[in-house]
Amino acid sequence: MKEVKMAPPVDLGALLRAEPQEDASHREDGLCVVGVFGKSSTQTGPLKEALINTLADKHIFSLFGSEEGDSSDSHVQALYDQENRVLYLLLSSVCDSRQLLRACRSLSAGISHADAHDLWKGLDRQHCLHLLYMFSVCHVLLLVHPSQTFDVTYDRLFRALDALRQKVLPLIRAAIKDCAVSKEWKLNCRPCPPRLLFVFQMNATLKVPGNGSDSGGNPEKPKKHSPRRRLQHALEDQIYRIFRKSRVLTNQSSNCLFTVPANQAFVYVIPAADHDPVGALLGQLRSNCILSDQDSAPVLTGPRRYQQMRRSARQPSGSRESGGPMGGQLVDCSLKEFLWQHVELVLTKKGFDDSVGRNPQPSHFELPTFTKWVQLASRLYQVLISNTDEELAELATKVQSQAKVLDGFLDADTKFSENRCQKALPLAHSAYQSNLPHNYTTTVHKNQLAQALRVYSQHARGVAFQRYAVQLHEDCYKFWSNGHQLCEERSLTDQHCVHKFHLLPQPGEKPDLDHNPPIMNHNSRGRSTSACNCGRKQAPRDDPFDIQAANHDFYQVRIYTADQFNLFLDISLQSNF
Repeated sequence: MKEVKMAPPVDLGALLRAEPQEDASHREDGLCVVGVFGKSSTQTGPLKEALINTLADKHIFSLFGSEEGDSSDSHVQALYDQENRVLYLLLSSVCDSRQLLRACRSLSAGISHADAHDLWKGLDRQHCLHLLYMFSVCHVLLLVHPSQTFDVTYDRLFRALDALRQKVLPLIRAAIKDCAVSKEWKLNCRPCPPRLLFVFQMNATLKVPGNGSDSGGNPEKPKKHSPRRRLQHALEDQIYRIFRKSRVLTNQSSNCLFTVPANQAFVYVIPAADHDPVGALLGQLRSNCILSDQDSAPVLTGPRRYQQMRRSARQPSGSRESGGPMGGQLVDCSLKEFLWQHVELVLTKKGFDDSVGRNPQPSHFELPTFTKWVQLASRLYQVLISNTDEELAELATKVQSQAKVLDGFLDADTKFSENRCQKALPLAHSAYQSNLPHNYTTTVHKNQLAQALRVYSQHARGVAFQRYAVQLHEDCYKFWSNGHQLCEERSLTDQHCVHKFHLLPQPGEKPDLDHNPPIMNHNSRGRSTSACNCGRKQAPRDDPFDIQAANHDFYQVRIYTADQFNLFLDISLQSNF
């Protein structure tokens, strides 16, 4: 790759906090911001970093990544190509294999399923806020995917981002109201409706020769487009139909989260890697030597420099994919040519005209300078991501509260689990209340609760299982304690008190049945016949619950009183005679 003048990649927060340093010759030029996000495969080579190396024509990012200083959180790296007036923003998150591995390692072994789910949900929410930031400050975005098939989960993600953007638009307007940008930018909170481009990586198993020999057994009639280009057209049709069906894309581009061009390619498929590394290196060396021979022309800068490179690269050469000896196929463009046809529309201030329909309305477009962009991007960074500025702390807190709208779109697992557990609760309640007496003891309560939990576990699933199981415990205990709890006291003959839970009267206090809980004495409804110490007198007695009632109170009240009455009766009869 050719050496170009370019600052090393830095963290976006550090770039926004630093003082803007630009050459005087480029200070008033416009700036095109290109965002790169997506997923990476489990292979060693990071796809997004390799794309930046290709687009910048310089080995900037290591192909094996750096383990130091990275975490599982989302973060944005900035790479400023001052000569071509392009700022690349690279978003890394748990969608990348390296950071996903770090997040898995950070989970302790004893963490519950619900706690782990909350952690992943927090990481997804943080990733969405970073994406919303990139959709608010970029002109062009590249969605990178490690396979050649479209991931339909992006449809749900973009609908969630669109809903979140509509919620936080008033807050963003309040944050950027003092910035030196146009009224349209302040109203729509972005320089233009960004274009979203898709970059897929072809699987090695689908690698096809580029000589057009797949013409159905007729080599004399090659097809016009290569298999890779036909795959790109098929993916474009599929993506457009999906987003139109879900209304992520509408006729008016100014109301959409992003746009796709109507008359330009927006899908690029990276061919599979060559299994011959020596031949690939020789071909790259040959192409560089051809370009170096043509460098005797006057050196141009900016977009004109890239146009010259593109024209020279399209000249016939043996290292280009030109359709073989038959020459029937169109030449497939490179990744940089694919991106630069959209970047040129930004740098030349033409903008994007992606509205369709009978009465398409033009969308707003603004090409800011680097200083203006940094001023606005730093305020959005504080509101959506960082939250370290005291002046914007209140707005940032409100944005975090509005992020709850993401749960209904992204957290489908929790939504399914809650619906499932809510259906299982009535079944568990019925199992608990089946064949229950009006009042019952703690043992019966625990047995019925265990039966209810068995029924609940047969139907409930997901991360909400534990939360609704706790609610089942509370509901069953509330039902038992609300007038169905039996008194737990046993008599001296080991019989339960038949009353519901109650309090004993204090000395000198009368029983009160209207009190909650009622005040009364224990009663097991058991009666027996007892006699005095000499055996002369007998009387029925209630089942005693303590030693004093068994050995003292009964004889004091019953037997002793009867003996006194008989003695008084004998004295009265003798006095009459």
